[in-house]
Amino acid sequence: MNQYNQFQDALLLEALGELKFSLVPNSSYFVGNTPHGGYLMAIMHKALVSALPHSCAISSSVQYLNRIEKKEILLDVEILKISKGSSSGIVKLIQDNKICAVFTGTCSDFEHMKGFDGLATPLPDIFHSSHQDSYVELNFDKISKGFTPSFIKQLECSVHPDHAWWNRDASSEPAAARCSAFLRLDGGIPDQFCLSFYSDILPPVVSNKYGPLGWIPTITLTTHIRQMPTTETLFADFKAADINKGYFEQDCNIWDLNANLVASSRQLTKILKSEEKLAN
Repeated sequence: MNQYNQFQDALLLEALGELKFSLVPNSSYFVGNTPHGGYLMAIMHKALVSALPHSCAISSSVQYLNRIEKKEILLDVEILKISKGSSSGIVKLIQDNKICAVFTGTCSDFEHMKGFDGLATPLPDIFHSSHQDSYVELNFDKISKGFTPSFIKQLECSVHPDHAWWNRDASSEPAAARCSAFLRLDGGIPDQFCLSFYSDILPPVVSNKYGPLGWIPTITLTTHIRQMPTTETLFADFKAADINKGYFEQDCNIWDLNANLVASSRQLTKILKSEEKLAN
């Protein structure tokens, strides 16, 4: 099975009623013993779209509240609004009778959208600065064998050589809090659920500046889908500009290779350890 179809299989929901679904998370998309945040967002995204009349969640946000294990989760959808052009709702992800994440989203249909097209976000200069062949496979085994999270092994991900912090010499100059990469799920042009997955796909960008800092969980993640991709391979650019008391915002833009901005995201993230390293 190709990577794209494998990912779609990992999102298959069992309908328990009109607005209720269940699923056992696929451990191929885990970080250690817990599901990857982008994978969870894609699951909740699919539950919402399955319950609303409009086909694509163009704007969504998730709050991660409690750790999730590899056992059944329940998805409880509440419809907030249905109108001609859009619909909105909430998805509560529940495990062991505890709300573990809450997703809110607004859905619409790209094929029926009409309106003004003006400003556009071009591919960044860094996209043109190095050929894709020079990018480095995202693989942390150089740090410690088996350290690469399982979800990364389910796609092709190559990182700009300036952002491959795990591959640099210890004496290298300090780098920017940034990570740019080519992303590909072999076998299909990414759909809306792939874009939710990709919105949290790269390592925390502060690692490129400070090195590994321990566990850095996402607190909130907001994603906007601008249009559907036209190429199987996408280019993602993640950045952060400020760390305050261990919290930082990580901003992401994702383009297809025809230079169409297809998604943007922002996440609030918390550095739980290594304060002494950040002080150096």
